[in-house]
Amino acid sequence: MSDERSERLRQRRKQSKDKAQDSDESETDKPSKLDETSEPEKPSKPSKPDQPDKQDETDERDEQSESVKEEQVGTYMYLPKSQKKDLERVYNVLKAEYEYEFDEEFEKNRSFYPLVVEYGLDSLDGLDATEIKDRLDSL
Repeated sequence: MSDERSERLRQRRKQSKDKAQDSDESETDKPSKLDETSEPEKPSKPSKPDQPDKQDETDERDEQSESVKEEQVGTYMYLPKSQKKDLERVYNVLKAEYEYEFDEEFEKNRSFYPLVVEYGLDSLDGLDATEIKDRLDSL
């Protein structure tokens, strides 16, 4: 079952990558890959040249931020319910404080998870096997 899920995720990533390449090619007047594929969702999506009034707005948004899925690598983990609950609580508190202070969005996947991993890694750096065992026992 996990092999099926992995394969579906690979296919989605490939489709997302293909879509990004298609849009890059259409901007440089190269032939579109739409003719080569039979994906039903691609022809129904309007291309940028058909919307000249919105192109500047779209380009501006693209420059500001790409999709998190395109910028970062998806990582899946399993946590005990109590840790998941704590993670959600801390995220909600930090999100509220950050957005109040800076009036900008604090995204879970773009900002919070990288912080948790980076500072979690820092706290584990340099531990010996006994210290790791002690920390595991205290979970």
